[in-house]
Amino acid sequence: MAAALAPKGRTLVITLGSTLRADDGVGPYVCSNVKFRRKGLKLLDAGTTPENIAQTAINWKPEKVILVDAAHFQGEAGEIRVIPLEAINQSAITSTHSFPLSVTFSVVKEDTGCELVVVGVQAKSLDHKEGLSPEVEASAAKLVDYFNSL
Repeated sequence: MAAALAPKGRTLVITLGSTLRADDGVGPYVCSNVKFRRKGLKLLDAGTTPENIAQTAINWKPEKVILVDAAHFQGEAGEIRVIPLEAINQSAITSTHSFPLSVTFSVVKEDTGCELVVVGVQAKSLDHKEGLSPEVEASAAKLVDYFNSL
């Protein structure tokens, strides 16, 4: 996992999700708590419309893109897993996005030649409420600590 999250040149971390859907807010939580201290690292929160930031991602010309989102892969609540791009439409990533992630980020990958890593955090709840479950918040805090150490 650490190798998958390691930056590579210009690295763009894109967070996804909605703070109004419980653990789907893991991406925005990470985004609001990460503060990169060195050049070559950039953070974007795509919310529930990642297609709206695709051109921004392409224009920045990253060598690596790391997506962080809530997921459903039958793991333990809060489990962090790297998910292959081709698997993200098979119910792995939560479906609060209006456009398929694989399509959006295949375009980014094709246009930039970047390495693309999808990091899913197993959601416990996607109910219409604010706040992360304790398990997901603990995992989100680990991701925040990792990204803040870069």
